[in-house]
Amino acid sequence: MYQMTNDEDKKSTRNKYIPEIIEGDMDSIRPEVKLFYSSQGSKISDKSHNQETTDLHKCISRIHHRTPDHEKPNLCVLVTGALGGRFDHEAANINVLYLFSDMRIVLLSDDCLIRLLPRTHRHELYIESSVEGPHCGLFPVGAPSTSTTTTGLKWNLSESKMRFGSMISTSNIVQSEKVTVESDADLLWTISLRNLT
Repeated sequence: MYQMTNDEDKKSTRNKYIPEIIEGDMDSIRPEVKLFYSSQGSKISDKSHNQETTDLHKCISRIHHRTPDHEKPNLCVLVTGALGGRFDHEAANINVLYLFSDMRIVLLSDDCLIRLLPRTHRHELYIESSVEGPHCGLFPVGAPSTSTTTTGLKWNLSESKMRFGSMISTSNIVQSEKVTVESDADLLWTISLRNLT
């Protein structure tokens, strides 16, 4: 969190951003961190009895259940630290995007973001070129795509077929402030993030 703020030091960041709740199976939280946040008023929700889902799944599920249906499409959940570790954890985090496809969830790492583009509608992605791009990619998740069309990319797709074991769109380049994507399959969109330090 400290790296994402302009705070003077880590301690001021920690004191400034106090979560309402910390939820998960508590297997990776250090005791002193748990004690600090509980003493600051954060509720600790120990879900260690449920080993069927990941901590991220538990947290997104809480948000999903507490958000009225008509507000879910307007909600954007940013998940930091979701990428760059063990691949099985990354795959589980991507699975959360798919499971909660009625919400916009963005997985962030130090160098890219990933979000799901559900097949339910045409997507218009507005690129913040000061922080995003130029490298991007699209690939189907859940099922192959028999028709994907894009605009705003160096190598646009035109009713293209994509599936694992065949063609997927990687190492593409954003060339416009607006990228459009239309597909008959759910797609993962990924775009590089510029190093701002």
